[in-house]
Amino acid sequence: MKKLLLLFLSFSLVLFSCKKKDEVSPYIQITSPNEYSNHNVLDTIAVVGMVSDNEQLEYIKLSLLNENNITVASVVTLFPETNEYELNREFIIDNILLESGEYNLLVTASDGENETRRYIEITLNEAVRELTGILIAETPAANSVELRKIKPDLSAEQIAFAAGDFSSAAASSKNQVYYIAGSETGSLRAFSMLNNSELWSVQANPLAGAPYFSDITEDDGLLYVSFFDGMLKVFDKSGTVKQQIDVSGYNCLKIYKQGNLIFSEQQQIGASSRRLVLYDALSAEEVQYVPLDMEAVAFCKRNDDNVFVFGNSGNQGYMKNYVISDNGFWEPHPLETGNVLSAVRIDDNTFLIGQEGTVYKYTYNPNSLVTYLPSVTASFISYELLSNRVVIADVNAVEIYNYNNGVLVGTVSAASAIKSLSLLYNK
Repeated sequence: MKKLLLLFLSFSLVLFSCKKKDEVSPYIQITSPNEYSNHNVLDTIAVVGMVSDNEQLEYIKLSLLNENNITVASVVTLFPETNEYELNREFIIDNILLESGEYNLLVTASDGENETRRYIEITLNEAVRELTGILIAETPAANSVELRKIKPDLSAEQIAFAAGDFSSAAASSKNQVYYIAGSETGSLRAFSMLNNSELWSVQANPLAGAPYFSDITEDDGLLYVSFFDGMLKVFDKSGTVKQQIDVSGYNCLKIYKQGNLIFSEQQQIGASSRRLVLYDALSAEEVQYVPLDMEAVAFCKRNDDNVFVFGNSGNQGYMKNYVISDNGFWEPHPLETGNVLSAVRIDDNTFLIGQEGTVYKYTYNPNSLVTYLPSVTASFISYELLSNRVVIADVNAVEIYNYNNGVLVGTVSAASAIKSLSLLYNK
């Protein structure tokens, strides 16, 4: 019996060792799309052809690659479970952020041992950038925040309703996310603008009688958050902390991002003195700081080396030009009497400044400050470049003006005072 068993095992080993390795790779023939065909971002491409092999096909994948062979759209994976498969599948170019240029549509087929790749070079035209909404936050009652979206046709819809107080908000067109931050009780929250759902949140945990979140700003898909108790954090779309800066002896207030620098307004704990501190956004190392003799309201880029800082001291508003390379301030033009409420950059040379009851236009060259919109209180102000319009939150209404002539072209009323104003684009 043992001899028979040994003989059987030996015979089996011979059979397995004699089995030939599969050296035949799958065959791919694509009839659509054509090589060098032209398409638009968000188009649906019909991928048609035939895939076959001497063995059963394990999978077929459709993917889009950029010039660096990086996948830049959602991958489609098929499991034929047959030796021959007639391919006729829609492939959606679903990445609205893609730029115009040359790409490769890649069809990959595998039988488990061998893999074949077929590249079809195509040309893509990027999607046209469009304004999709004006985002506002209101506080209709104590410890409650209502988020609303005003559409291009000036109709409005509620995005979300959040419990807690409010400090600031920011929109990411790149991520299609709207961020809001509370102060003492309200959480830091991220809402998807694709379906108005909450993506993630960070609960406030303040010291008694002190804020927790101070300010937020968005840049290139990252959220920069200023924590009052002396900390700066950078979050990605999923809420993962990508960078953290710990500050000793100072409360962190306004935050701003320009180029590879993070600007932080800070006030000394137990004192009134303030400073502006710059950090390297990659290393989180402090670059430099300078005393700040006012409470910052807004930061506006003038150029790569100059930033306008708008703020108030007492009951008077100021506009200071901060020179990064010199680490110093100078005042390009005195402002009219009253506090600064808001400011926005139109271009390198032109800025709009909202003061109490009036919006002014400042030009750097020739150096002048003139009344732009009389009898308008711009609590918040934004510039919509595509339509050349100015969007203002005037207490409890959103007003839209033609930038060239200052003519009012639309108004949307709010139920309560507007606490923030952001523009959202499709990309």
